[in-house]
Amino acid sequence: MTKSESSWLIKKKRFILGLTGSIAMGKTTVSNMFRDLGVQVWCADNEVNELYKTNGAATKILSNKFPSVVTEKGVDKKKLRNLIHKDNAMLKKIELIVHPLLEHSKVDFLRSSKGSPLIVFDIPLLFEKQQETNFDAVLVVTASELTQKKRVLSRKNIKEKDFQLIKRNQMNEQEKIKRADFLINTDKSLQETKQDVLEIFQKIKGFLV
Repeated sequence: MTKSESSWLIKKKRFILGLTGSIAMGKTTVSNMFRDLGVQVWCADNEVNELYKTNGAATKILSNKFPSVVTEKGVDKKKLRNLIHKDNAMLKKIELIVHPLLEHSKVDFLRSSKGSPLIVFDIPLLFEKQQETNFDAVLVVTASELTQKKRVLSRKNIKEKDFQLIKRNQMNEQEKIKRADFLINTDKSLQETKQDVLEIFQKIKGFLV
């Protein structure tokens, strides 16, 4: 725990946990560990991938507004990044298309998981988009800057300039850590990370009626 628990330390029937972290910090790994515990997880990255498929809702809109980024397989993320590299203002225009679609998906997920006592929303830009008030608590997944850069540059199709573009549009890491209710540092073994997830899971279960 990294800040006061007073805002959420009460018994409740349902707990909605926001999960966030910058690129390559281990957020997806932690999300999957929650899934392994039987927790339903909504993942923004997965939803974006669905929206960018051939017949995805975002693809249909982007094909009209920015046809150069759309192929027969859907939205080409590399072409999309290159478009933003040329003009960072394009990011806002794309967000105005994608984010409302993601909000609809989140509402549908909330309805479909109504009977679940704990659900997780995995959102990379949770703090950047001022969404923390939507959750009972926020878990930040972090790692050292060296670990982050090593992980990012080992990924296929991501170059140094892509990494810097992403970092430019994300909040400073120390600020995220300061705002966290829960914190997991993934500069450790998978087993140790899994234990951290289990401890948070059990702690939250203790506040459920």
